[in-house]
Amino acid sequence: MITMMLLKARDKGSMHRPEYLDESQRVIDFLYNNFTVEHKGVTLRFSEMCAPYCNMNKVLQLFKMGYDNELKRVTNGQSPSTTNNLSYPVASIGGISINLDRSFFGVRLQNKSLNATKDKGLPIEKRITNMEHVELVLTLFRGDRENQLRDEQLSKWELAAYEWSIKTYKGNLVELQLVGTEILDSEMMKDGKRMTPFFAAGFGFMITFVSVCVFLSAIYYDALDRGKILVGIGAVTCPILAIVSTYGLISMLGLRINSFMLVMPFLVMGIGVDSCFLMIHSWQRMSRNGYSVVERMGMVYEEVCPSITITSLTDFLSFAIGALAPTPETRLFCLATSIAMAFTFILQLVFFGPILALATRFEHNDTKPRQAIGWRDKVDRVWQKILRIYCRLIGHRIFTICIVSATCVYWYFGIIGLMNMKTRLDVAKILPKNSPLQQPNYILTHIVWSEYHPVTVLINNPFDVTNRTQTNRFWELVDEFQSMPNAKGPESSLIWLKDYIHFSYYGEPYDNALKSVLSDWDFLLGDNEPNKPIDPFKANLTTTKLGQFLRSPFYEHWGPFMKVSNSSEGRLKIDRFWMTIAYQNTSSWETRIGLMEQWRSIVARYKDLNATVWEPNGMFIDQMLSLRSTAVQTGILTLLCMIVVCSIFIPNPCSVITASIAIASISLGVMGFLSWWHFDLDPVVMAAVLMSIGLSVDFIAHVSYHYQLTNKKVIVDGRVVKVPVKGPQEKLEHTMASVGWPMIQAGVSTICCILPLLFLASYSPSVFVAAIFLVVSWGMLHGLVILPSFLGSLPDCLTDANCYRLFLSTSSEKSCRYAGR
Repeated sequence: MITMMLLKARDKGSMHRPEYLDESQRVIDFLYNNFTVEHKGVTLRFSEMCAPYCNMNKVLQLFKMGYDNELKRVTNGQSPSTTNNLSYPVASIGGISINLDRSFFGVRLQNKSLNATKDKGLPIEKRITNMEHVELVLTLFRGDRENQLRDEQLSKWELAAYEWSIKTYKGNLVELQLVGTEILDSEMMKDGKRMTPFFAAGFGFMITFVSVCVFLSAIYYDALDRGKILVGIGAVTCPILAIVSTYGLISMLGLRINSFMLVMPFLVMGIGVDSCFLMIHSWQRMSRNGYSVVERMGMVYEEVCPSITITSLTDFLSFAIGALAPTPETRLFCLATSIAMAFTFILQLVFFGPILALATRFEHNDTKPRQAIGWRDKVDRVWQKILRIYCRLIGHRIFTICIVSATCVYWYFGIIGLMNMKTRLDVAKILPKNSPLQQPNYILTHIVWSEYHPVTVLINNPFDVTNRTQTNRFWELVDEFQSMPNAKGPESSLIWLKDYIHFSYYGEPYDNALKSVLSDWDFLLGDNEPNKPIDPFKANLTTTKLGQFLRSPFYEHWGPFMKVSNSSEGRLKIDRFWMTIAYQNTSSWETRIGLMEQWRSIVARYKDLNATVWEPNGMFIDQMLSLRSTAVQTGILTLLCMIVVCSIFIPNPCSVITASIAIASISLGVMGFLSWWHFDLDPVVMAAVLMSIGLSVDFIAHVSYHYQLTNKKVIVDGRVVKVPVKGPQEKLEHTMASVGWPMIQAGVSTICCILPLLFLASYSPSVFVAAIFLVVSWGMLHGLVILPSFLGSLPDCLTDANCYRLFLSTSSEKSCRYAGR
C-alpha cells in the first residue's frame, strides 16, 4: 500500500516557512504514531504496520532537524552552521546528503547573485535555504500487504485517514489531501451509488413507455382488459429479475462489484425489453381469433423465437468475449453483463411467455373479429398505405443509389474518426467531476510527475560487490538510465551502493548531536577538506561492512531496498535489491509510455543481472500499449461470432453477408463518431464498443431473418394461414410490418432508460450514453432504411436461396419451420 499525502499552504504561500513546516511535521507524526483505527477489536497505528518502510520519511525529519538548528542560530544572531547546507535539490545535514526533490515540489530558487544569508530584510526561511518558494510537500505512507489480515488493516487505515482528512482536520495553515488506491476505489463506488435515483428515473420512463405501448396496441386490436397490466409489468420485470440474479450470483462467486458494474442495470433494462416488444406485437395481432392458449403461444414462439435467440445470443457473446479483456475492471463488467443477458433471455422464454399465456385468459371470450368499420379500419388502411409507399420508396433503384452514396460518406467519416482515435487513459475523466480527488490528481499530474517521476529498477540475480565485472555491468545499466533525455541526473537517484561505497571508504558521517554541540567551534570542523568522490567503476568493495552499514542510523533506511541472507561463510550476501531513478517532464501519458518502452529495452540488454522495471502506472501503460490491438482483435472476434450465430439461424447466405456488413457498418459508425465526439480509446470505450457490436445485431437480425422468409402468416376468416411472399415489394412490406414498429419501440425504450444518465456528471455513464445513442441511431437507420433498401435491390435468386434445402429431404424440409415453408 502506498498512500500519498499532499500538503499545501492555504494562503498560497511557501511551505518552507517555519510555522508551515511545524504544522506539516505535526500532521505527519500524528498519522504515523497517534492516529488509531479499530479493526476486528484491535487498535491499529500506522507505525505498527509500516515495516519495512518506516524510515521512508526520514528525509523530511532530517531536513526539519537541520532547518530548526539553522533557524535557532540565525534567530540568535549567529552565522549559519558549516555542517548543514539546506540547499535544493540536494541538502547536507550533519555530513549526510539528502535528496529534497522527492519531498518538495513547485520549488523556485533564489537569485544566485543575491547574498541571502547577509540580507536581514529577507524572511528567515530564505536566509537559511536557497529556496524562494515551495508550493507542495509530499510524503508517503507505505506498508506491505503481506497477508489478508494486513491487507484489510492497511485498507481500513487508509480509508479512515482519508475520512479524517476531509471531515476532522481543520488546520488553518495547511491544506491536507490524501491519495491512494483504496481511496480511489471508495470515491468511484460513491459515484456509482449516485446512480440509484437515476436508475429509478430510467425505470420510471421505461415502465411508462412500455405501458403506453401495450395499452395503445390493446386499444387498436380491441383487446383492452386487465391482463394488459400484467403484460406491461411482466415486460419490465424480466430485466429487473435478471439484474438482481446477476448481482446475487456475482456475490456468491466471491467477485467484487466495482463502480463500472453499476452501469450494467441501465444496459440490461434498455436492451432487456426489446425482445418483449416482439413477443407482445406478435401476441396482440392474434387476439380475438378463437385460438387456444397453447396454439396462440406456439405461433408466437414460432414467429419470434429465432430472431430473439439470435439477438440474445449475440448480446451474450459480445460481452462474454469482453470478459476475456486484459483490463480487470472491464472483465468484471463484461462478465456481469453477459450473465445478465443470459438470465434475461431465459426469463423472456420461461417467465414472460407464461405471463402472456396468463394474460390471454383475461381477454373477452367474444371470438368475432373486430368490426371492419370505424376508426380502427381507417387507421389500418392509412398504416397499410404508408407502409406500401415507404417500401416502394426504399425499394426504388434511385433511392438505393442515393442510400449507397450516403453510406459511403458515412463510412468515410467513420474511418477518419477511427484512425484518429487516440489510446489514452485519463484519470481526470474517469473520476467524478466533483470528486475531492480531482485536485490532488491535477497536482500529481502537473506538478509532481512534471518534476519527479521515479522508476524502480530491480536486480533479481544475486549481487556480489567484490565481482568487478558484475558491479561494472551494474553501473553501466545505471548510466544508461541516468543518461536518458528526461532523467534528472545522478543526484536524484536512490542507489544504496553509492552510499555503501562512501561508507566503506570514509565510515560514518559525523554524529549530528555532536555537530550541534560543536557548532560554536565550526572552525575546528570547517578546515577539514571534503571527502573526495570515489569512482564507482574503480571502487574496491567487500561485504564485511555491510551489516554495520545497514545498522547505521544514517543508512538504515536502505534496508528495505535489498534482500540479504547469510552465506555459508557466515557473511552477508545480497540476494536481490532495487533502486530508483528519477525523471522529469512526464505529465503526459505519451511521454510515460515512451519511457516505459525505453526502460524495458535497456533492461533487456542486461539479462546477466536479471533486471526488471516497475512503475506505479505500469499496469495502465501496459493496458494502453495493448489496448488498440486488443480492441481490434476482440472486435473482429466478436463480429465473427455474430456472423456464425446469424449463419445458424438464417439459412440464406445473402442475408447473412448483408447482415454482417450492416453490423460492421454500425460498429464503425459508433467507434468513428465517438472519436469525433472526443472520446479516447480506453477500457470503458472498449467495453462500450463491444456492447454496440452486440446491440447492433438487435436492429439487423430481425430484418435479415424476416426478409429471407418465403411465406408469411395472414388472418383469413378468423384463422391464421401461411401464404407465399413473392418479390421484393411484398418482402419489404412483410418485413417492415413484422419488425418495424417493435424495432422503433425497442430503440425508444432503450434511449428512455439511459436518458437520465445524461444528468450524471460522470465519465463511464457518459460513454455508454453516447455509445447507446449512436448504436440506436445508426441501428435504426440501418435496420429501417439502409439494409431493407439494399436487400430490395437484390434479385430473388439471391434472397430466396436456402442452404438448408441442400441438406434436408423434402419431408424433412416440410417439418422445419425455420426453413421458411
